Amino acid sequence: MKWRRWSSHQTLILSILLTLSWVTPTLAQTNKPLTRAELYKIIKIVELLLHNQTQRPAQPNDVIVPKDAVRTGTSSEAQLFFNDKSLIRVDERSVFRFEPGLRRFKLRNLIALNEMIFKLDDGTALILSPPGSVGTAVETPESKINILAPRPAIASHQPHLIASNKSIKLSQNNELYRPAQKASAVMVLHDKQRNTTQVFALTDGDIKISDQQDKKTVALKGGQTVAVKNGRVGNPQEFDLPAFYKTISLAAGLAPGQENLIAQESPPVQETLKAVRVETLAALKNQAQRFRGFSRTFLADALNGTEGDLNPRPRVSVRIINPQIVTGTFYRTEGNQGVFIPDNNPNAPRNVNVDFDQRTITIDGNTGVSNNAGLSGNNASGSVINANGQITQIEVFGVNGEEPQAGIPYRGSLTTGIARDR
Repeated sequence: MKWRRWSSHQTLILSILLTLSWVTPTLAQTNKPLTRAELYKIIKIVELLLHNQTQRPAQPNDVIVPKDAVRTGTSSEAQLFFNDKSLIRVDERSVFRFEPGLRRFKLRNLIALNEMIFKLDDGTALILSPPGSVGTAVETPESKINILAPRPAIASHQPHLIASNKSIKLSQNNELYRPAQKASAVMVLHDKQRNTTQVFALTDGDIKISDQQDKKTVALKGGQTVAVKNGRVGNPQEFDLPAFYKTISLAAGLAPGQENLIAQESPPVQETLKAVRVETLAALKNQAQRFRGFSRTFLADALNGTEGDLNPRPRVSVRIINPQIVTGTFYRTEGNQGVFIPDNNPNAPRNVNVDFDQRTITIDGNTGVSNNAGLSGNNASGSVINANGQITQIEVFGVNGEEPQAGIPYRGSLTTGIARDR
């Protein structure tokens, strides 16, 4: 019996060794990290921060390698096309770099995790990953964002399958993954001065955000966002995907009716954009279905200042008798200026001026006899009360306890009626 067990074990090892010897040429070719990115497109001021070299202005087709970085100036943009066909768009006033992750190798149709680590030191970046990649890791000083293949092919409880090859380096959780069948798109904003990271998922899939210590991890669907403030991860919130694509030029080519924008790109970039766009369009449909399914409770939760976990939060808004509620989209344009665009009348935007430091608000130039603005749980809120008791109140949903960021669309509501204490 002992001899029989030993024989079975040896047979398994022999089989594994034969498999590994079969993939030796593949290992030799792919046992290296992500190696390079080309500066595919440059708008205005872009600088190269080359590792151990003097920084210099970037030129089209310049190449960066691990530990290099790009820095963009005001009203500038850089687009990087990586050798795995990932496309990264770096917005103005940003510092972006990439570093080698764990070494990549293949076992038949399996592939090792992680093959790349993108780092955003400050600013905004849109990361577009095509099918076939296993994991994309994006790090900011506040957070870690992981976009993974959904199902491990060989789990950590099967170490014997790879133990016989000493040259193989595995991920921290010792798992092999099948290459992702779907593309992914995520926009990441990091505000260095405010120690805040905001993540916007544009596609469905396994998109997870955690703090640097992995104390809390949340998952996002397409059309959801989360903030990480001072190392603390908030709760996911919905944002308006259609409004996002109308506002955020960094995401050009990913929305419906933008085929002409894709046609202007080079064939390799077109291939990546088309693959990613399949998933962004699917996320738009899925979010619309979610809104139809829970829009009533979602609106009620938002208006009552509760988070996704329905934990009550203190309110700064005034209760209104016979409220007339109009939903819409709020944008902070710059400084204290903003605009609310009603869903039922998008050609009649309402101008809003909010000073969160002074806790004051003006709506359409009216300050009333009293007004008040502030944060209410995950929402921002402001009310203007006239002498006759008429009140106009604006709520901005899902700001995660922070002032709304400029240029980002947030769902909200505008309510009119009579202040309850009048």
